[in-house]
Amino acid sequence: MAIMLIDKEKYRIDLSKNILQNCLLNNINLPYFCWHPILGSVGSCRQCAVKHVFLDDNGVMQSRIIMSCMTKPENNMKIFVNDYEVYKFRKSIIEFLMLNHPHDCPICSEGGSCHLQDMTVIAGHNMRKYRYKKRVYKNQYLGKFISHKMNRCISCYRCVRFYKDYADGKDFDVYGISNNLYFGRVEDGDLESEHSGNLVEICPTGVFTDKLYNNNYSRKWDMQNAPSVCNFCSIGCNIIGSERLGTLRKIENRYHGDINRYFICDLGRFGNNFINKDNIPLYPFFFKKNKKFKLTVDKAIEKAKNILVNSNKILGIGSVRSSIENNFSLLNLVGKKNFSNGMIKEESDCINVMLNFLKKNSIKIPSLREIENCDLAIIIGQDITITAPRMSLSIRQSVKNQIKKNYFNFKQVCKSMKISYKNKIFNNKDNSSIFILSNDFTKLDDISKLNYYSDYEDQAKFLFFLKNIINGKKIEKCDFFISIEKKLLYISEMLLKSKNPVFILSLNDNNLNLTKSFINFISVLQKININVGIVFLTQSANSISNAIMSKISLNEILKVACIKDNIAIILMETDLYRLIPEKIIRNIFKRRNKIIVLDHLNTNSMNKFTLSLPSKSFLESSGTIINYEIRSQKYFKIFDKKVHNEFCFRMESWKWLKKIYYKINKKVSKCNNLKNILSLCVKKIPDFIGIEDFLSSSNIKFLDQKVPRYANRASGRTMLRSKKEDFKKNIICDSETIFSFSMEGYQNFNNKIEHIPFVWNPGINSSQAWNNISKKNFFSGKKLLKSTKKRKNINYKIVFKNKINKKRFIVTKYNMLFASEEMSQFSNFMSIKDNLIPGFFSFKYIDSLKLKEKSIFLFRFNSKNFKIVIYFSKFLKYGYISLPIGSFGIPVFLNGYEIKKFKII
Repeated sequence: MAIMLIDKEKYRIDLSKNILQNCLLNNINLPYFCWHPILGSVGSCRQCAVKHVFLDDNGVMQSRIIMSCMTKPENNMKIFVNDYEVYKFRKSIIEFLMLNHPHDCPICSEGGSCHLQDMTVIAGHNMRKYRYKKRVYKNQYLGKFISHKMNRCISCYRCVRFYKDYADGKDFDVYGISNNLYFGRVEDGDLESEHSGNLVEICPTGVFTDKLYNNNYSRKWDMQNAPSVCNFCSIGCNIIGSERLGTLRKIENRYHGDINRYFICDLGRFGNNFINKDNIPLYPFFFKKNKKFKLTVDKAIEKAKNILVNSNKILGIGSVRSSIENNFSLLNLVGKKNFSNGMIKEESDCINVMLNFLKKNSIKIPSLREIENCDLAIIIGQDITITAPRMSLSIRQSVKNQIKKNYFNFKQVCKSMKISYKNKIFNNKDNSSIFILSNDFTKLDDISKLNYYSDYEDQAKFLFFLKNIINGKKIEKCDFFISIEKKLLYISEMLLKSKNPVFILSLNDNNLNLTKSFINFISVLQKININVGIVFLTQSANSISNAIMSKISLNEILKVACIKDNIAIILMETDLYRLIPEKIIRNIFKRRNKIIVLDHLNTNSMNKFTLSLPSKSFLESSGTIINYEIRSQKYFKIFDKKVHNEFCFRMESWKWLKKIYYKINKKVSKCNNLKNILSLCVKKIPDFIGIEDFLSSSNIKFLDQKVPRYANRASGRTMLRSKKEDFKKNIICDSETIFSFSMEGYQNFNNKIEHIPFVWNPGINSSQAWNNISKKNFFSGKKLLKSTKKRKNINYKIVFKNKINKKRFIVTKYNMLFASEEMSQFSNFMSIKDNLIPGFFSFKYIDSLKLKEKSIFLFRFNSKNFKIVIYFSKFLKYGYISLPIGSFGIPVFLNGYEIKKFKII
């Protein structure tokens, strides 16, 4: 660390960061707009000016005004932030920036959390002198999520630098010249990027705001907040949720140094709207003879006890979208032999094979930040732009970082040879080392160097031949090998040259042959000492922890219920109608079996099974999940609907199970709080050692009071509840975590506590406060896989399936951002007209079956008729039909089904 004198005071600085960043990290409030820690700076706003004092060549003291965001510091450098000359300079600059600003803070949804407000105060501009007509722009429609108010723009270029340059968006740019600039689309329309929601936090003004938040608005200081973890995919991005009067208002990014850092995807930001729907379960219900009876909590517990006590056997079905605490509580109630991980057999088998490999081999699982520094990536399976959007953003950065490295090397060579290097163009495609194996087009194809499109069996064969080439084995040439030989040789050559390769397998289609072939391939790379990082992307947030708890799949546990009478099943946060055929469910009930279901969504299972108990979502509860890195992460309860609705009987699933356990055994359950559940979980399942120590990296022992969920400026909370007689009764306490439902408590978030409940730093109320407080690498969670030197070569025998019958269609899966994941489906952001589901066919069918685009394809499955609107794909293999499996009423078990009888209209 070097030393820099700032206003005659000594500060430790980091020479790798610019002067502005060093000032911010030392809690010196210096105004800025265009600079961002990820996007860098373009020096356009001139707000971060400081005075640099130095000795010239003659030893005479000189001074000059410099832009701190564009200047690297030096040891013993002297600068002045509060010098009158630079203070006056900054004040005049922001006055010019505000000439055309509409000054609509009272009606702007950024008011109170606006970076422009913060910087105006810091710069000292408090009086408007401009009295003439202001520039006025027409606003654009940018989709259902982003509101556009162009008149508020100060031309910092942040939006276009993120959307176009960082996220590679193609439908957003800057237009115009000089002081007449327009940031938007060529024409109105939905923003196409899966990361468009980051414009809300990137923009330092109110040009881009969250429409969902605007429609349900509340000032920042009047909302209560809590740190959470996104549960929509296996990445585990850190988020902050904000609530007011029992309604979720908005989701913001929460800084995590190893995972999402400053950006999250649109699914994580907007997909939580299901919690605000009117039809969410609030009461327990008992179903008898197709009639629905509402119950109180006590009667529901009594009814559950009678069902379980009078049954010959109790089976438990866990949930991959629920926490470790909930799943383990169910396992503890029914016993390990009677507990299913809640996954269909194909998914369970794939994850178990993967876990077996990871346990027997010390292999690197890179974080998102590490993926950004890889020099080669092979992506296999599904389009990760949809299944793991935040990881696709990191892949894009890896290409850009490689281009920067190549440009630097090229520049050095040219300088040594004394030739010009300025005309050399480096583009993403030519300098990419991204290779994609997929069944159809992906949104990363624009940066991939090479693509191979085919079904999952052919992708498994591709890896099989690639493994043999790298292993130096002699290959018997066949037609399949000859067709891909050039691609295999090119990838193997690039792979052997790479120093930091990453391989990503998306398990979204649950193909066991592809999983085994992938593991065989990685084993060979380990054998020849290639330092490889691997990523297994599971379908749901907590699939890995459930696979660790139990190897019993959903299919296996239901076989017992189909052959035995009088069985009780506890189904937790899983919709059976989505996962298994309806005839199996009917067979279960024929044998006098009963099903108790706990869920926070209004699924078919909640409305048709014996007893339904309303549970809480991850936004309303605290819990632990394990992401793709085998990293345990903790999320915290944001709010409790009971406070605002006395007739709400929702409880965490583990609390329902605890009450049932107590009622049956007439003694207190060992799982009576979160700490006890995790401690007991570690005792029974050693693979979970470390999850109970989730706050180990935070020094919280010094706290003599809790951390508040409300900002200390919260107002009107008591008045809004004054007419409620049960106001005091309904105030809840949080005995499970370090947070309180209050505005009183420990407020110093900057240095001591990593679990920040809301984004705030003295003087900076906007999300840009992360730029000040992220000097600490906020680390949430602990990796559970221990690093060992053991290595066991694994070589699975794979029997590849026969070729498909081209007179039939095999169903395969494509994903949609707000439709493929179960919880986000209930936000209703994806819809179809007239029950017509979009399906993709190979364009070769235009000639062979004389299909036409937008014709109707009809088929029947499981006593249900399906209507598919025909679209064509250039890359989908002949003989397949690609459908949005798991959404729009298409069950998961339809995947791989052969459609023999169909009709085309």
